[in-house]
Amino acid sequence: MSSIFQIIAAAVSIYTFLCLIRVFITWIPNFEYSAFGRFLSSLCDPFLNIFRKLRFLRIGNLDLSSAVAICVLWAITYFLNQLATGQRITFGVILSILISLIWSIISSVLVFLAIFIVIRLIVLLASESTYGTFWDIIDRSFSPILFKMTSIFYKGRPVSFKGSLIIAFIECIIFYFLGNYLIAQILRPLIEKIPF
Repeated sequence: MSSIFQIIAAAVSIYTFLCLIRVFITWIPNFEYSAFGRFLSSLCDPFLNIFRKLRFLRIGNLDLSSAVAICVLWAITYFLNQLATGQRITFGVILSILISLIWSIISSVLVFLAIFIVIRLIVLLASESTYGTFWDIIDRSFSPILFKMTSIFYKGRPVSFKGSLIIAFIECIIFYFLGNYLIAQILRPLIEKIPF
């Protein structure tokens, strides 16, 4: 029975990897319309579309549906591997996995935001004006998030765009490392000990 669970877990793991590739190729112009892109679309989109229909997974222009879908596949793989090794699945283990999934999504957003901020700062320092360009459109999308993050420390006082980028970057780094420590070192080990 354990070998069946291992085979299914391996298949789900491969499918997760294919879904991840599918998500990445949507960022490459015209590549998703290639033969390989259409093949992946026919294979992965039926599953990904289940999550794309959930509106609460969209925050402004940020769509978290693909990240949640991939995390669900990861959780299924984890459960199957647990069953394959004969380990008990308790309420604590399930709760631990759910917390890990939620943190995985949050940490992915933090990493994405930190990378975006670094790129934006480089562009901002390299050129005097980016108004009326691609960056102007991106800035309008991300400014509400940046200024909301900045308001934690400045509480309504005006902050320059460059200043808000630097503060938001520092917050992303702090939240990422602090969250990783709290989840991995403290919360998960405690929750996994729940016996039922």
